[in-house]
Amino acid sequence: MHDIAPTDSDAARFLQIVRAAGLNAEHGRLACQLRSGFLNAHAEALVDNCLAALAEDQDFLSIKQVDRGHTLRQGWIDLLRSFGQNFDSPGYLVRRLTFFAACARAGMPLNLLLLQHSLIQRNVVERIAVSGVTTSDAHKLTDCALRIGALDLYLVAEGYHLPEIDALRKSLQALRGEVSHLRWRTSVDQLTGLVSYSKLVEILAQQIDLAQARRQPLSLIMADLDFFKSINDTHGHLVGDLVLRHTAERIQAAVRDFDIVGRFGGEEFTVILKNTDIEMAGIIGERIRAEIAGGPIHVKALNISITISLGVAMLRQDETMEALLERADAAMYQAKRAGRNRVVIAT
Repeated sequence: MHDIAPTDSDAARFLQIVRAAGLNAEHGRLACQLRSGFLNAHAEALVDNCLAALAEDQDFLSIKQVDRGHTLRQGWIDLLRSFGQNFDSPGYLVRRLTFFAACARAGMPLNLLLLQHSLIQRNVVERIAVSGVTTSDAHKLTDCALRIGALDLYLVAEGYHLPEIDALRKSLQALRGEVSHLRWRTSVDQLTGLVSYSKLVEILAQQIDLAQARRQPLSLIMADLDFFKSINDTHGHLVGDLVLRHTAERIQAAVRDFDIVGRFGGEEFTVILKNTDIEMAGIIGERIRAEIAGGPIHVKALNISITISLGVAMLRQDETMEALLERADAAMYQAKRAGRNRVVIAT
């Protein structure tokens, strides 16, 4: 049997049930008297009497066949011998929840489990009646047995459903993992490892709102590889993909740690520059251009020289995301028309 690990909220709720049952230190003393008086000595006989009463039940017989190690029988005996012992402690909660959850996993129906609990409690009360104690003490011991029995009955129902709850919790965790993985897949460009187009647009919209609310500068770089189609046509798309990966690495090497680099589509890349004015954005754009053109890319025993054209724009007051993108894109195409391998600042 695997121990149940109750949460803080479980423990707090359990203490509320203990208080609702009216249990106090006096009941702890009486429970000790019950255990030492006859429960410890007669626990096995009590359990066996109850199991004998269930012997004709087909569900019970099927469980008995599976339970060759008598785990469930011994579990009931252990529960009786610890009846009411430190009933307000986490250990009491754990032992009982663990056992009743094991009964559920063994396939014992809840109604059979409740009947077993009821039979054992009835036997305990009957034992008190013939134990030879005074009538006053018998009333106190019976009251104690019924109150702690009510607490255990609550734990029967609680523990019985724990495997279902645990299965649901695991399913939920698995689902969350799948959702998290899907979010990651949609937020990361699978070829380059950069921010994906959809995530990039989402981040840009957020950063524009923040920049306008805080009255801080925000700049944007649109960059496009020069003559990339000829690389695909000459060397194939596999080589072209490798060139895009290396380009992404070089762009990331040229920007600051907090700059956001994404793949806008095809051979086009975007860099979001938070809290950055147009002068600094131009410097970063030039740094990217120099990094890309600084040396050939080595792929598949090939040395492929590439360059990149960049357009840089700074967010204007009350400017929309679409307008900012259009200005940066227009500057990038102006760089293309001016001979490529250059940075153009948007007007």
